[in-house]
Amino acid sequence: MDQGLPWGQSPIDLPASAVRETGGLGWAFGVVVISSLILPLVNAHALANWADQLPVEPRTAPIVAAADAWQARARDLGLTVVVDRTATMAAAARKTRWPAAAHDRINATDQR
Repeated sequence: MDQGLPWGQSPIDLPASAVRETGGLGWAFGVVVISSLILPLVNAHALANWADQLPVEPRTAPIVAAADAWQARARDLGLTVVVDRTATMAAAARKTRWPAAAHDRINATDQR
């Protein structure tokens, strides 16, 4: 029973010149380059945290200052909204008093 098209044929009729096949290595290289360019833009908090962990030396001071300035600028541009909201929700979850598990209540009553 034939369930599909013969190998190499497409249900979409495209002229041969419109089909562009690229190698996997070029695609992977492009993904890495684009990700490397975008990551500092949307990950300013991690960049600032990394810079704050550098040893305190005269040569690292400009790196720390630049990272902190970029984090402030990214916050002004709204690029840190997701991170800020997540941090707020995590802090609220840490402050929440969760009910004790049933086995904790049983153990507490057994010890009285």
